Amino acid sequence: MLQKICVGFSWLLLGLAPVMVANAGDVPTKDEVVAQVKKAVAFYKANGREKTLAEMNNKDGQFAHGEDYVDVHDVTGNCVAHPISPGIVGLNRMDTADPSGKLFIKEMVETAKTKQNGWLTYGRKNPVSGKIENKTAYWEVQDGLIFKAGTYQ
Repeated sequence: MLQKICVGFSWLLLGLAPVMVANAGDVPTKDEVVAQVKKAVAFYKANGREKTLAEMNNKDGQFAHGEDYVDVHDVTGNCVAHPISPGIVGLNRMDTADPSGKLFIKEMVETAKTKQNGWLTYGRKNPVSGKIENKTAYWEVQDGLIFKAGTYQ
C-alpha cells in the first residue's frame, strides 16, 4: 500500500515539474524589458518624481515582479529607487563593478550624458541558476533620472 502511495505521489510531482520549472525560468524578453522601462517613464511623466520614486521603491509595486523590476539612478550614479535591494538606495554606485571588474553603472551614467537611451551588458549572479551570467539592461533618461530594467541572456 505504501509503495502505491509513493508511486502515485511521484507521478504527481513529475506532473507538476514542468509548471514549476516554467515559472522559475520565466525571464522577460528584450521587448518586455523595453516596454517595462517605457511604462515607468510614462508613470513618471504622469505622476512626478516623488510618487514615482515611492512606487519604484515598492517591492510589491507595479514595477517589481520578482527579478523583473525597474530601478532608478540619477545622472551622478546615486541609486534613488530599487524595489529588490532597498539597502543600495541612497548610495553612489559609480564604483560598482561586475565580477569581471566592469564599472557598469559608471558606463551607463557616462553614456546617458550623450544618449537618451541604450543597452548595457554586464555580469551578474542569476538568482534562478545561481551562476554568473550576462545581464542585458535597457535604460532611458528622463529629467536627470535613469530608468533601467534587464534580463538574463
